[in-house]
Amino acid sequence: MFLLGMALVTEALLVGNLALRQAGLPFLAAVIQSEVVVHTNEARVAEGGGVLTENALLTAAAYAKAADMAEKGYFAHVGPTGKEPWEWLQEIGYDYRAAGENLAVRFVDSRDVVNAWMNSPTHKANIVKPIYTEIGIGVADGVYKGEKATYVVQYFGTPRQGLFAGQGAALSATQSFYNSFIRQIGGYFADPRNAAGWTLSLIAGAIITVLGVTVVRHMQIQPAEVLAPGAAVAMVAIALLLLNGAVLTPHDDAQTASVGAVMLEGGGAVER
Repeated sequence: MFLLGMALVTEALLVGNLALRQAGLPFLAAVIQSEVVVHTNEARVAEGGGVLTENALLTAAAYAKAADMAEKGYFAHVGPTGKEPWEWLQEIGYDYRAAGENLAVRFVDSRDVVNAWMNSPTHKANIVKPIYTEIGIGVADGVYKGEKATYVVQYFGTPRQGLFAGQGAALSATQSFYNSFIRQIGGYFADPRNAAGWTLSLIAGAIITVLGVTVVRHMQIQPAEVLAPGAAVAMVAIALLLLNGAVLTPHDDAQTASVGAVMLEGGGAVER
């Protein structure tokens, strides 16, 4: 009964969390800069590309652009005063050979932002472009069209040879382990979908293991009142796990439909 209650409570928390996120409540927004970097690199690697290095200057420029959009309530590559995306990079001192920008607003999950970008040809082109070697993400909360919203700015860059390339290499060396392991593990379990999956899997696995050991250690026929309840709880956990996997796994058509509730700004790029 305890394990059955744990499975049902886990599922209720998952469904409630997703329902509240879909309602757009700002306190449940979970677009995290480090997670967007991780998911972007995962998408690049899946497409045969190399891993991008976080650059502190790109991150600062992305945050400045996101904060400006959040403060002024616009959503576009070019600001209300005509300020181009590349001016943010120049102001922060990032000397680039090639650069690109992706924008998003009204997303509440880091992974969903990257999935939506990958389902958009112009944004995907920036993410997988081989020439880029560095990345910076900026996230800011503000108001868009009268509603609270989270703004996300993604900058890509290829620095000119010299000082900036060295800074990128140093940042990669000091943060590679932290970004590739600690941040991924923390971000993974922070997602209620992943937490629910692991909880249900552990419940089902524990019950199946106990039942298996019981049968092996006592070869005689076990009474139904001993095996049936445990088997029933394990089946409930497995059924919920399979149902969640079928419903929450993003397919191309489902992800495209969900983007209708949010907004993307087409990817921009420049070389010099």
